[in-house]
Amino acid sequence: MARARLSGRASMLPVMEGIAFQPPLPDPTAGPLAAAFRDGRRQRMRVGTALFTEGDASSRVVLLLSGRVKISTFSGEGQETVLAFRGAGDVLGELAAIDGEDHMATVTVVEEGEALTVPAAKFLATLEAEPGLAVALLRSIIGRLRNADRLRAEFVSLDVTGRVAHRLVDLAGAYGTPTDDGGTRIGLQLSQRELAGWVGASREAVNKALAQLEDRGMVTRDRGALIVRDIEGLRRRAS
Repeated sequence: MARARLSGRASMLPVMEGIAFQPPLPDPTAGPLAAAFRDGRRQRMRVGTALFTEGDASSRVVLLLSGRVKISTFSGEGQETVLAFRGAGDVLGELAAIDGEDHMATVTVVEEGEALTVPAAKFLATLEAEPGLAVALLRSIIGRLRNADRLRAEFVSLDVTGRVAHRLVDLAGAYGTPTDDGGTRIGLQLSQRELAGWVGASREAVNKALAQLEDRGMVTRDRGALIVRDIEGLRRRAS
């Protein structure tokens, strides 16, 4: 399979690997995942380590127990496009394990944590034997298809500032913690380069968009962290 790439065009948004159970399970090894990862090998995840590399063949499936990873693709010129972030309770590499094709994206650790790893063959055997796991996988794929459709619409209808506002709303909901003065600090460390790759724009355009949102009192920047000040304003700008 050719490597999946994304250059900011809505029509090229892939459906990514990674079962995302929402909300995250209190015990990532419970429910339909228990049988699949019962004998999994525990792995310590170090920041910067690539769990999977775009274009590589599949041989294992990974369950995140803690920490966070970034899912991204790279153009032929080496430009990174960030597709998503995943955390505890998410499964990675399952699609490549099922169809035997190469991985569609690179998965990089951005926050230290732990994971369980099982051979692809064991995961497939459990998938065939456990209807609950198959249903969870199907629901996950449907969820990713819906999200891909939403992103396509977003790329068509919104300018860069609108797309940045949309991502900040998502990040505040997923990783936000309240501040003493009523704001919401986004706990996920995200560089402007990564944010630019996520919204399909240049770093300069994203910096300009953040400055505009900051001028309007919707966000502030504090030592590399983003703090949302007006979530409703961001929602309106992203609509």
